[in-house]
Amino acid sequence: MGNKKNEARDIPISFDGQENLEVDSEEISDKPEEIEPESGKGDQPKSVEAAAEELEAPLEAVEEVDAAQQEEPQPDQLAQRRAQINALIAEKASLYDKLLRGQAEFENYRKRVERERSELYQRGRDDVLLQFLPVVDNFERALSSLETSEGDEEALRHGVELIHKQFKDALAKFGLEAVEAVGQVFDPHVHEAVTTEATDKHEENTVIEEFQRGYRIGDRLLRPAKVKVASSPEK
Repeated sequence: MGNKKNEARDIPISFDGQENLEVDSEEISDKPEEIEPESGKGDQPKSVEAAAEELEAPLEAVEEVDAAQQEEPQPDQLAQRRAQINALIAEKASLYDKLLRGQAEFENYRKRVERERSELYQRGRDDVLLQFLPVVDNFERALSSLETSEGDEEALRHGVELIHKQFKDALAKFGLEAVEAVGQVFDPHVHEAVTTEATDKHEENTVIEEFQRGYRIGDRLLRPAKVKVASSPEK
């Protein structure tokens, strides 16, 4: 049995109401089974037409989206955009108006400060001049008395001393103070040494003579005092 080949046999097939048909068994065994693509059975490859249809589907969807985006906006959308544009234009105009107002206010402030500074300077200058006018008046009186006097030196001396005191009082009203010099230890911050003198009568670095008086206003030095300073004698 094992050495004999399978022989083809006629297999009887019967249908209800039909005669038996004889089918060759070799035809049944040799014919491959056909599977429809819609059934999903088997590993048959897809046709070119089916693949093309699947690729065309997303492309059509993209084209529909692009067409929707390219559609003209609705009237309510146009109105909303116009309102936004008008709001931006109004905001720009408001900011520009504020800028112009700010520039004008700054210019007015600058002019006001300059005017106040000029007025302050003029008032200060006037106050100084008013303080010295009485001194000028006394000098004029002294000169007049020299023309009419008969050589009264004592009266002239008294008049000059009076003018000098009045002049110093006027300066003191502005905070002007004289720098102490003679008898003080030399201070390079307020004294200017014009010369030195070797002596044993005074301690070294002591101011022994004043050539020009120095002045300060508050803590600020207006000018230093020009002085002579004692030095130790050579041995």
